[in-house]
Amino acid sequence: MGRKRPAKPIVRTDQVLDIQDYLKYRNERDYILFVVGITTGYRAGDLVTLKARDIREALKKSEFTIFEGKKKNSKNIREKNRKPRTVEIIPKVAKLLKEYIRDKKDYEYIFQSRKGVNKHIGVQAVSNILKEAGEYFGLYDISAHSMRKTYAYKIYIESDKDIVAVQKLLGHRTTQETELYIGLDKEKYHQYSKSLSDFVR
Repeated sequence: MGRKRPAKPIVRTDQVLDIQDYLKYRNERDYILFVVGITTGYRAGDLVTLKARDIREALKKSEFTIFEGKKKNSKNIREKNRKPRTVEIIPKVAKLLKEYIRDKKDYEYIFQSRKGVNKHIGVQAVSNILKEAGEYFGLYDISAHSMRKTYAYKIYIESDKDIVAVQKLLGHRTTQETELYIGLDKEKYHQYSKSLSDFVR
């Protein structure tokens, strides 16, 4: 069995908008989840557990604060390693969220599973939804993790390729980790390889 290919960021704005439109017409939950994911850079595992009260609290402050971190085997290790990360809620997203949670009770998960209000959608289900949307537009290796990578890539481009800024926003230990994360190692390699064509007439 081959190694699982890493998720890719969606690097073009028109493709991000295409996927948004595709999800919007199919399922409001999936559309909102995607928009929140690509504008906050939170891990899908942290997003799917949000409840209506979390959103109402965030909207009051105009920012999200989530204790995020990769899941470990032990619950104690997981809790110890989780770090708070705060991001601004941009006005367009605030408006969408306000409308989306209007009729939801505080204890309800906002990204509910089809199994009922007391269950949230799983990360694998999010991956399946985004994979299908990506493939519809000819994009492959798109998964739940692509939302965070898309956020990171956009910040990288808009910050005039300030990899340190992206590193800090993602909470990575090194810039090398960040470059690898958003696929810049391959992008650089491709650019360097292209320059070799100068050697050939």
